[in-house]
Amino acid sequence: MNFNGFDFDDNTKMLLSELDGGGRLPHALIIESPDPQKAAKLAEYISMYAVCSGDDRPCGTCKNCINAQKRAHPDITYLELLPKKTVYTIEQMREITKDAYIKPNEARAKVYIFERADELFQTVTQNSFLKLSEEPPQDVFFILLCKNAQRMLNTILSRFTVISLRGEEQFDETELEAARKIAQGILENREYPLLLALNALTDEEAAPRQIISALKLSLRDALALLSGGDVIGDGETAKQLASRLTRKKIMAMIELCGSSLNKLKQNVNINLLTTWMCGEFRRITWQR
Repeated sequence: MNFNGFDFDDNTKMLLSELDGGGRLPHALIIESPDPQKAAKLAEYISMYAVCSGDDRPCGTCKNCINAQKRAHPDITYLELLPKKTVYTIEQMREITKDAYIKPNEARAKVYIFERADELFQTVTQNSFLKLSEEPPQDVFFILLCKNAQRMLNTILSRFTVISLRGEEQFDETELEAARKIAQGILENREYPLLLALNALTDEEAAPRQIISALKLSLRDALALLSGGDVIGDGETAKQLASRLTRKKIMAMIELCGSSLNKLKQNVNINLLTTWMCGEFRRITWQR
């Protein structure tokens, strides 16, 4: 992927490159950021990548890229509210469903971008969008922009890949130490050290969300090391993880941390969560 002209941080570049994998990004993406402009810039980049006709996508110089940057490309749709409406409507979803099955006008793909999705997508409208997002036509991309992805239905979240643009988080030494012990437990051959380390999440004085977020950052740093990127957190823990785990396993563990954070928001029993996390980390570690 060509990032010339786009000032993304190393973690975002690394994640996009990993998602791209075989040359094709997931067809359904949620970009979550407290800064709408950053989310919109990433959506612009992905839309350019999808329609680019150059060799090193997005080239930034072909007609498709130029029109994408101007928001003037016939195959890129920024959904707008209908007159006198304050939210997206079912009628709009029906029109998008019809339009998605029509071949692109000029590019190789079509892109639909939904701004403020967490504010403008009501439950009934999200439900009407489910089938299309689950089984879209070939070379059709959906990008939802939001400040808080957790406002979207779980059925939507399960079908979309979430990219969070939150910047560097700050953790105290207690949280970092707990995350280090979990990372070391992941690398142990036995299950008990990992379960013991995860039990730190159940301490009444602990901040489980911060501990899991710190672990997620170490995993992202490990992935950055494997991809030649920079480390922004605990470098030593990231090196240990990178030396023992494959990219595929690290990506799966990052997703597991994200799922765990989502479960915390749903007030899941913390003891059940730690047991589940232990089993999932072990399953990923033992995969070939």
